[in-house]
Amino acid sequence: MTREPISPLGSNAESAASRRYARSEGYREQHDRLAPYQVIASAVILARGAKGLTQKDLGALIGTTDTAISRIESGRRAVSLETLSRLGSALGISFAVGSPTIASAMTGTRVVVVPEIAVERTALPTRPGRTSRPRGLGISGGAPSFAFAAKDRKG
Repeated sequence: MTREPISPLGSNAESAASRRYARSEGYREQHDRLAPYQVIASAVILARGAKGLTQKDLGALIGTTDTAISRIESGRRAVSLETLSRLGSALGISFAVGSPTIASAMTGTRVVVVPEIAVERTALPTRPGRTSRPRGLGISGGAPSFAFAAKDRKG
């Protein structure tokens, strides 16, 4: 019987997470609930690292705090469309909310397909006592109805 080599400290994080996912229903539920937010978190962490930016640097670029960037990178909460747009511009990422079909039409930048559930739904006032969802967040026929491309930044 051949076993996978184990590091001096034990198994790697990915192997340990796989085993825990297989044996724990509670872990699976939590993992699956957070998966959509992890898409954004991973994209931001990788792009920020590739550009050599700290969380504080990125926060300053998009007009927020390093604490807010940390919360986004934790992969535990939804992100607003406005924040996704700013992140995309600062990091050179295009976000497509909904399904992968829009990604094929977006060229020139890294495209990240974001599950709709990971985008904060902010109610917009229309008339006194009434609110509506921001336009462009609905998914019709499985295709995303909202996408934006990263804008070139000078500097």
